[in-house]
Amino acid sequence: MKIHLWGTDFRRSSAEMRKKLAIGLPERQGKLKNLIDLGFKDIIYLWTCNRVEFYTTAEDYFSDTRPLWLSVLKQFGLDEDDYYRGYHFEGKSALRHLMRVASSLESMVVGEPQILGQLKGAIAFNKENNLPIDKHLEQCFHLCFETAKKVRTETAIAEKPVSVASLGLKYLVSMESEYPLEKAVVVGRSPISLMVLQWLKKNRTDIPVIWVNRSVDVLKSYPEFQGIELQSLADFLKGQTQFSHLFTSTASIDPIFKKSFFEKLGRGKKLVFDFAEPPDVEHFVLEPVRIIHMEDLMDEARTNSLERAESVAVAEKMIEEAMRAYFLDQKEKPILRDFNNIEPEFLKELESAILMIEKEVPLEFQGRVKKIAEKLVRKNLHLSREHLREILRRVASTETDLISGA
Repeated sequence: MKIHLWGTDFRRSSAEMRKKLAIGLPERQGKLKNLIDLGFKDIIYLWTCNRVEFYTTAEDYFSDTRPLWLSVLKQFGLDEDDYYRGYHFEGKSALRHLMRVASSLESMVVGEPQILGQLKGAIAFNKENNLPIDKHLEQCFHLCFETAKKVRTETAIAEKPVSVASLGLKYLVSMESEYPLEKAVVVGRSPISLMVLQWLKKNRTDIPVIWVNRSVDVLKSYPEFQGIELQSLADFLKGQTQFSHLFTSTASIDPIFKKSFFEKLGRGKKLVFDFAEPPDVEHFVLEPVRIIHMEDLMDEARTNSLERAESVAVAEKMIEEAMRAYFLDQKEKPILRDFNNIEPEFLKELESAILMIEKEVPLEFQGRVKKIAEKLVRKNLHLSREHLREILRRVASTETDLISGA
C-alpha cells in the first residue's frame, strides 16, 4: 500500500502551529513544487479551518518517509517536536484516515458537508496546476469520495446537517435580543460565507447585506450576489461602513480585522463571527464588540458528536467494508488483474479463430462448426465482462490446485 500522509488537526495542535503550515492560493503551486523537489513523488495538500494534511505516494508501505516529513516541517519553520504534534500514517491506516476525513468523522462538527468538497478541491488543484498525482493515490481519493457519498446517503449522519456556520447562526438567533440584526456584512467567498449569505436571504429577507471580498468582480459570477451590495475589502477596511453583524471566513494567513478597525467604527453594539482558521479577527477586548471565534463553538461541536455516535458507528463499519473490498480486489491473481489489458487481444483472437474455420475445417462440417462457434461467442462475449472474469477465476483456481498438489 503506497499511500503515506502527515497531518495535524484541532485536537493535536494549536491554531498558531496550523497557521505556520498554511499556504495561500497565490503561492501554493510554487510551494508544492518546492516540497516535491525534496524527494516526493507527489503531494496533495489539504487545508481546512481545523486541519492541514499532506498526502503522498511512496514505494510501498515499508518506505521510511519520516525524514521527508521532517524536511517539509523545516520548510515551514517547524521542528522535530512539531512532527509529534501531528500524525503520520502509512498504508491501510492512511487510507482509513482519509476515508474518515472524507466522511466527516474526523471533523470538529461531525457530519459537516464542506470537507468532501475541500478534498475534491485539493486533488483538483494538482490537476489544474500540472502537479504530479500518482494514479494509485488518485484511485484512493476516488474510493474515499464514493465511500463518503455512501455514508451520507445511507446513514443518519447527514440528517439536519450541521456545520460551523450553522452553529454560529444558532448563536446569532439566540443572541438577537441582545444584538439586534440590523445590517450584515459577509466577508469572503468560502463555502461557509456562501452558506451564511443563503441563510440571510432565506431567513432575514428584510435585512440589508453587504458582501465583501478582495476582488468584487469575482463575486458577480455567484448567484448569491443578486440583490446584495458588493464592496471591496480595501474600501471596507477604511472603517466607514456601519453594520450590526460581521461574518468572516477567508483564506488569509494573517488577521484581517484588528482592534484599530473596530475603534474606527465608533460606538454601537456589534456581533462578529470569525469562522476562519487561522482567525480573520485578532483576539482583543473592546466594548461593545462581541466576537465569536472557532473555539467558542467547541462545546456545541462535542454535543453534536455525541448525538451522531450511532451514525458514526455505522459509518465506520461501511468504511471497513469498503477497505475490505478494495484490498481483496487488489490481491486478485494476476490473470484477473490484467484482464483489462488482455481483453482486446482476447476478442481479436476469437474473431480470427472464427474466420479460420473456412480454411481449417472440411467443407461438409463448416456450417455446423460455425454455428457452434457463434454460440460460444454469444455466450462468452455478448454477456457481461463479469461472465468472462468468472471463467478466468475458475481457470486460476484450477491452476492453483494443480500447483499445490504437485
